[in-house]
Amino acid sequence: MRFLVTGAAGFIGSHLCRRLVADGHEVVGLDDLCEGSLENLADVPEVRFVESDLCDVVAVRKAAAECEAIRHHAAKKSVQRSVEQPELFTDVNVRGTPHVLVAARDESATVVFASSSSIYGDQERYPLTKDMEPRPRSPYAATKLAGEGYCRAWWGSFGVPTVSLRYFNVYGPGQDPQSRYAAVIPRFTMACLTGTTPIIYGDGEQARDFT
Repeated sequence: MRFLVTGAAGFIGSHLCRRLVADGHEVVGLDDLCEGSLENLADVPEVRFVESDLCDVVAVRKAAAECEAIRHHAAKKSVQRSVEQPELFTDVNVRGTPHVLVAARDESATVVFASSSSIYGDQERYPLTKDMEPRPRSPYAATKLAGEGYCRAWWGSFGVPTVSLRYFNVYGPGQDPQSRYAAVIPRFTMACLTGTTPIIYGDGEQARDFT
């Protein structure tokens, strides 16, 4: 199969490209490199890389040409940054997603959209379940929920098969060391390996989910 991976040079996107190539698929990777890095794709030269912005609808449609599946991971990230730059997050995350979905419609491709657990906001009970009412508390969360809405609408209006995955804190090789939550895994690991005490904020009773 031929896949288009948006956000291909990012943390999750590059791992996805690597796995798809290993499974024998043809991969087109699209990224504007404002947050991702080509170094993340250095070991997968098989990926046909396209440097472009999601808001460039012509470039997105060209990249998606003859693709049977799209993995949409390109987005502005960070809850705090979205509070500081809500217009930018809306422009890229909300306006860019329909461009991907239009391309999917034209190519009869399936779409997997990278959403976020942040769409749940604060809930009265835990663990979270997918049927809970979304309560986004940040512009970032709102843009991800909007993306889910577009995906659902594209299935209802055009029959484009879509799935939205609400990722929790993703960690692993190549992750962003500045990640506020996911970085707790390597930090605690290093503390244990070096015999130092992990730093725990608050009373230690808080819980968080990781992917």
